[in-house]
Amino acid sequence: MKKEIVEQEVETPKTVNAAEVIERFMETRESYVHALETTIQVLKNKIDFHENAETTIKRSLDELIAVQRLGKTISAASDSVSVFDSLLDLTRQVIPVEESMIFEAGNSRSRVSPFLPICTEYMVKGCQRLLEEGILDWVIEQKRTTVVPDFNTSVGEMGERNFVVVPLVLRSEAIGVYVIRTEKVRRTFSDHELTLLGVLANEAAVAIENLKNVERLRNAAEELKKSQSQMVHAAKLASLGELAGGIAHEINNPLQILLGHVSLLSQGKDAEHRIEIIRNQVQRIAQITRQLVSFSRSVPDELDHEPLNVNWAINEIIELVDYQFKNRGIEFDLRFSDELPPLNSNKNYLQQGFLNLLLNAKDAMANGGKMLISTEYSGGKISIRFSDTGVGIKKENLAKIFQPFFTTKEPGKGTGLGLSITRGIVSKLGGEIKVDSVEGRGTTFTISVPVRKSLESANGNGA
Repeated sequence: MKKEIVEQEVETPKTVNAAEVIERFMETRESYVHALETTIQVLKNKIDFHENAETTIKRSLDELIAVQRLGKTISAASDSVSVFDSLLDLTRQVIPVEESMIFEAGNSRSRVSPFLPICTEYMVKGCQRLLEEGILDWVIEQKRTTVVPDFNTSVGEMGERNFVVVPLVLRSEAIGVYVIRTEKVRRTFSDHELTLLGVLANEAAVAIENLKNVERLRNAAEELKKSQSQMVHAAKLASLGELAGGIAHEINNPLQILLGHVSLLSQGKDAEHRIEIIRNQVQRIAQITRQLVSFSRSVPDELDHEPLNVNWAINEIIELVDYQFKNRGIEFDLRFSDELPPLNSNKNYLQQGFLNLLLNAKDAMANGGKMLISTEYSGGKISIRFSDTGVGIKKENLAKIFQPFFTTKEPGKGTGLGLSITRGIVSKLGGEIKVDSVEGRGTTFTISVPVRKSLESANGNGA
């Protein structure tokens, strides 16, 4: 039994070195801590990156909103001051601004030209120096923003001052420069800030060009108004030439009567009665002369509106053409409404339109006829109808009669401007003109002009 026990090999556990175990544990712990620290740092970097990205995106959005605001403000700006104030306000959101001004570029730039007269003398002198040193030309040619020290400033007393010169670029061409005087240190300018200032300046360039276009359109409109007035006056002179024979007759008749009664008066025959006749004939001549002078007066550039009686205005024109119509065998048929309110309009213009229609009607009734003129008031409008019994207008010509220089008269007997000018006059006075014609039976022109409510209520139905 003992032999068996001796022969058995009894396994005994190996002795464990505690120091080695602790050392391995510490190494493992350090590796774990290092890995954990690395992971934490990576996560922190990712968080910082996302925070920076979020800040950058937010800043970019704010800047886009600022640019959008400028665009909206500029698009609504109606004058140069509003454009500049908007630009300055948004520039201050990018960099600090002591003063700034836009200077326009030209073919010959020996002197700087500020966009607004409010520019300070210091700013003008500073930019003049930049021009003389070639800096402004360089910015315009290169279309690049640059920062230039303001050497006139005492660094010790006032700190650093700089001029930021930004080109105003429109359709790849620099039309001027935006100069900003700032206390921002030159080395602290970022490319992002300079780019944003360029974007703002370019938006201003678009606004300035829009203002110039508006001014050009305004000047063109003024020239057009002058041309229209000259055309109307030329038409008046042509009408007066056509009326000359009738006017001479209208004046000659009273003169002959005057001569006869003056001769009788010199003989002492019925002196009191003769004097009364002479007075009436002189008044008749004076009235014709007044009407002629009033009608021939130049048309003003700006329309002066005044309350007028339409029926009276028509009668005055009829008196000027009455002889010619009677001589042609044309009879007037006047159907005037007594219920017309005063029309707030321009008498001179309105009568020119009436005369054009009457002269056209006379030419259409070479063998005599009837000229019906009627007036009525309805629906807040006064309507005046001129109806003749002449040759009428061919159907294919109805759409052309208001076109300038269109005429169916023989060469040399019409300019083709009368009806075009008449429509322009009626339109200018806020009304409209329509035509209805049957070939061989006659033509009717209807003018409708709105009446101001204030005149209706103030004057009732009387006119």
